[in-house]
Amino acid sequence: MKLNILVTAIALVSASAQPAPPMKPAATTASAAKPANTIGVTESAPVSLQAIRGLEKEMDSRIATTGGKNPCNVLSSTRGLYVSGLGAVFTAEVELSVTPGGVSLFQTTVGPEQKAKYRTDKLTNIPLLEKTLSDMALLLAASPSLKMSDRDQVVVAARLVYRSWEDTTGMPGQIVAHLDRRGGIVKMEVQ
Repeated sequence: MKLNILVTAIALVSASAQPAPPMKPAATTASAAKPANTIGVTESAPVSLQAIRGLEKEMDSRIATTGGKNPCNVLSSTRGLYVSGLGAVFTAEVELSVTPGGVSLFQTTVGPEQKAKYRTDKLTNIPLLEKTLSDMALLLAASPSLKMSDRDQVVVAARLVYRSWEDTTGMPGQIVAHLDRRGGIVKMEVQ
């Protein structure tokens, strides 16, 4: 019985150690048949990663200076991407004003006066952030590093973040600037 198990084990190990049959080379000509739902792959990206990163940093900088004395707070770095034939999308998570002094993730007690001032600062910064995002959409549309066509779209969005103790009544969840390069007009959405 032990001999049978040993022989079976040796046979299985030697069978799994057999080299795989050689693979057929892939077709490399343009006339090679492709399934109907296959997407073509381009050799190189039309926009360099360095160009995208530079524009992401520009957007972070512009948002961080929006609001002057009570600036917006960029909570996560801007992320951008360019899709050939569709356009560019840049997004960031933003707090409409820097959290009042002494308040952190671990200490969330805020007095009523601080809450009221914080809310006022945020309400003041909404139209300022709209202007910043609109200007950023125009900058992206004109950027030579993106190599955009007239059919491309530009979307610049800020997802707004609030603290658990805040009164968010009437406060937007996101602000979006959308530019169709054919029309050249930025449409704002405050949602």
